Amino acid sequence: MNIKSILTACTFAAAIAFDAGAATATAIDHAAYSHDSYNGAVNPKWLTALPDTLRLSQLSLPGTHDSMALYGGDIPQTQSMDLETQLNAGIRVLDIRCWHIANNFQIAHGVVLQNASFSDVLDTVDAFLAANPGETVVMRVKEENTGKNNTRSFAETFNAIASKYPGLFWIPNGSSNPTLGAVRGKVVMLQNFAGVLQGISYSSLENQGTVQDNYELKTNWDLYGKWQQVKSQIMSASTGDSNKIYLNYLSGATGAFPYFVASGHSSHETGAPQLMTGLTTLTSPNTYPDFPRVSCLGSLCSIAFLGTNQLSSKFIADLKTNYTTLNRMYQSLNLNIRLSKRVGIIMADFPGISLINNIIAMNR
Repeated sequence: MNIKSILTACTFAAAIAFDAGAATATAIDHAAYSHDSYNGAVNPKWLTALPDTLRLSQLSLPGTHDSMALYGGDIPQTQSMDLETQLNAGIRVLDIRCWHIANNFQIAHGVVLQNASFSDVLDTVDAFLAANPGETVVMRVKEENTGKNNTRSFAETFNAIASKYPGLFWIPNGSSNPTLGAVRGKVVMLQNFAGVLQGISYSSLENQGTVQDNYELKTNWDLYGKWQQVKSQIMSASTGDSNKIYLNYLSGATGAFPYFVASGHSSHETGAPQLMTGLTTLTSPNTYPDFPRVSCLGSLCSIAFLGTNQLSSKFIADLKTNYTTLNRMYQSLNLNIRLSKRVGIIMADFPGISLINNIIAMNR
């Protein structure tokens, strides 16, 4: 985290009074997390209303991490909505992991196959864009695992499959930051595999320092540190170069379940209760200040975990409400900081309706 993003995040949090005393159970945005097959969001044409002149880097876009990982149980599963439902809900950035097997692409999360091929993904996206030609879909295409039983390269197999969808993929022609008008009805690929560049280089975004994807949590208690990284990246996108694309992954795993990182829940169900940290305001009053204080008896409260989905959704909504006031405050303090409503690309596991809608609302 850089000093500027830490300063702006801390000042912002103080300005909106989102402190330990305010973060009660009623402050939890429960609608930001959903483990259901449909979360209630309906936004099939939201990009269509935006000006053609906007650059990809100027948009705030809801996305899904490991977009096709619907199977395998709590460890590999990161989504509960199928791809068509995600797109109709308003998701516009996909994270597609392809395992190169027998000269074809099977969708996988790690070594867990997800009952779909890359052609299945493109069929769904192609049909969605045909029905909604004013929209665009940004798609990270990543080589997952070591290929098996192939007689050609990953890039050659990609070309063979993509050739069956003429006109679907945007051709960069030297551009790495297209206008919305140039990509309507098309897929913009974030290319995460070796070969001739046919989209935007994912590694170039990583190299310029605008990708936050620190996904390894050793234990559940690393969740707050993950949230601090997410919050800092939101503020970096809001204050950073408008010509640079920012990606912010809310997801995490390894020593914690993906659903837990997204929700802070005690189990994966949409309405499951928050898991307790084991801390109270009596012994640890200033620990995890953004986590909610619940089950209070007077001033004695338990401190609950809260997931990156709920925390991000509320933080983004508060940013939209307060950015003008905060800019006046920064100006009065002679701070060289200016906030915009842009939050970049937000990649989530199990996104709920409020998270998706709050990100979309930043474009208005």
